[in-house]
Amino acid sequence: MKMPNLLNALLEERDRWLLWLPVPLALGIAFYFSLPVEPPLLAGPVALAMLVAIWAPFHANKVFMHFWIIALLVVMGFTAGCLRTWYVSAPVLEKKAYGVTVEGRVVEAVALEKGWRVVLDNIRLAEGEIKQKSLPERVRVKLKNNDAARPRAGDTLKVRAALMPLSPPVLPGAFDFQRHAFFKRLGATGYALADAEITAKAERGFLFENLRRYIREHIEARVQDKEHAALITAFMVGEDDGISEKTWEVTRLSGIAHLIAISGSHFLLIGGFVFFIVRAALAVFPYVALRWPIKKIAAGAAIAIAVFYMLLIGAPVPAQRAVLSVCIIMGAIMADRDPFTLRIVAFSALVILLFEPESLPGASFQLSFAAVVGLVAVYESTQNWWSQQLHEAPWYRRYALYLLGCFISTLVAGIATAPFSLFHFSSMSLTGGMIANIIAVPISSFITFPAGLIACVLMPLGLEQWPLYVTEQSLALIMNVAETVAAWPHASQHADAWPAGLLALFAIGGLWLSIWQTKMRYLGLLPIMAACILIPMTPRPDILISNRVDLFAVRAPDGVLWVSSKTKEKFIRNEWKEREGGQGIDYWPEEGQGRVVSCSAGVCRFEAGGQRILFVMDKGGLPENCAVSSMILSMEPFKDAEDCRRQTMLLDRWDIWRKGAHAIYLSPERVRIETVQGDRGKRPWTGRQ
Repeated sequence: MKMPNLLNALLEERDRWLLWLPVPLALGIAFYFSLPVEPPLLAGPVALAMLVAIWAPFHANKVFMHFWIIALLVVMGFTAGCLRTWYVSAPVLEKKAYGVTVEGRVVEAVALEKGWRVVLDNIRLAEGEIKQKSLPERVRVKLKNNDAARPRAGDTLKVRAALMPLSPPVLPGAFDFQRHAFFKRLGATGYALADAEITAKAERGFLFENLRRYIREHIEARVQDKEHAALITAFMVGEDDGISEKTWEVTRLSGIAHLIAISGSHFLLIGGFVFFIVRAALAVFPYVALRWPIKKIAAGAAIAIAVFYMLLIGAPVPAQRAVLSVCIIMGAIMADRDPFTLRIVAFSALVILLFEPESLPGASFQLSFAAVVGLVAVYESTQNWWSQQLHEAPWYRRYALYLLGCFISTLVAGIATAPFSLFHFSSMSLTGGMIANIIAVPISSFITFPAGLIACVLMPLGLEQWPLYVTEQSLALIMNVAETVAAWPHASQHADAWPAGLLALFAIGGLWLSIWQTKMRYLGLLPIMAACILIPMTPRPDILISNRVDLFAVRAPDGVLWVSSKTKEKFIRNEWKEREGGQGIDYWPEEGQGRVVSCSAGVCRFEAGGQRILFVMDKGGLPENCAVSSMILSMEPFKDAEDCRRQTMLLDRWDIWRKGAHAIYLSPERVRIETVQGDRGKRPWTGRQ
């Protein structure tokens, strides 16, 4: 396509330009999070003031104003990030504290498979138990298994526990739990060393937390199978911590995890049910139907219930986006406008990014918006065909069209979210996921969710037994389908970790395809194709080192990762394995000649990329002639090793610990080192480095 033709095509679709507004806002947020140091708090407001100052002289120039709006949104995104970080900033635990007595108010109590996990605020500790000036604002503690205490939100709880600082990423570019916890004002995690004591019961407040608990306890009392009870609880109120890892794995492999976790479909269902039920109930009375705007009243009721349900489940990002969409759809109905357009999605993204800019790098935000943008774009471009097919169609034809819609929705959502699933979770479901969703979506829409809602409404009357039974059996059928599909060969596709920049290419290409409506849209395939070509070319690290320097890993010529210990750092080993795209890991020998690594006298030797690497496993292992290797990595600190440092590259325990987990790339020309500190820089959520 020639440039003049491209410009003409852009001008022809000027009414769609508005849909791109969230993109420059997201660019400003991404720039803020990519900085190696925290910018001055006033940097954003000052830049905004400067932009406002130059508006007046040039506001009549349309070309200038387009670029001015883009610059304004970029600066607004940057400013939103700065202000949000300043607003949520709270102290964090600096060093591990073992055997401290923690007392605080329960703000969240989650039932696990065995026991409870609580989040406490208003923290009080015995004097001198933690030696730092400011205590964390919130801590998360896992209570002992089978602890008799059953905490409620609002209770005051005391427990003797081991508290630990927030965990940094396991590798450069991996999920940053420290940043995630920082924006939740969480300053430490830990586990109980003794049974907890509830020192004061909640008096008032925490309505929605206690309502969630009320529903969960009724479900657990009526449903004998604990796994089924956990699934129903997750499906209805979003508390999914009681679901076993095995069940989660089945839902991920079969592609139905979005049905179990609270997602946008739940809100569309609940909003639609309320809208049609209220409208039908009012239409029964001719006096009301002829004199009152029952359609608008029903839309208002749907908004109220959707907002209530969002608050009930804790208002996660997908719920916020879904509720904004429901509010705009119902608001459009109340204003007699067409509610089903991409403008709904764009407006929702703008609001969420402005008020919660930290959601941009998260999987939840990216997956939910990718799915919705893809679905709305497809149905927006095919709505005339659907209208023609549904017009005066008999019920069986309508049901066949509904099944076709389920298939198309599953296919579109799967394709739209595939790159994001591969990036964040290193896997995505394939054909089996489409088949599982075609069966599971109608069951969950017409049986599981309605029966669950009826059960919740009847709980105060004690009449929830039969609706819960229907809910349980329908969920059991869905899980049977999921287990069958997950067991198929190649049920899902795995991929190694790859850079976030390539994910941005997928995002831009997908938006280009979705927003434009002329042939110009197919140019969006170019960045997507470029990303698909570059992902397999992404280099994989030859050596991995954990942040505590207790675990090493090396890559064999066949690509398999060999790890130094079968017992240490279980969490990190699992994370490394997941980032390997399901290829699995192996272990090198503690002593003797292995296939990849050979060990003797506390020193392990590894050769790759024309480089020889020595791993020193104890203090006595430092070789006399350090020049025999390209690099020496030591699990122990070496104070008297200056001669060795002059001969070769030596990284001991303290060198590695200061910079966090390492990823090392070997080639005949050089040794390239990436670290967590180098990747993240020094930010408020990185703690002391």
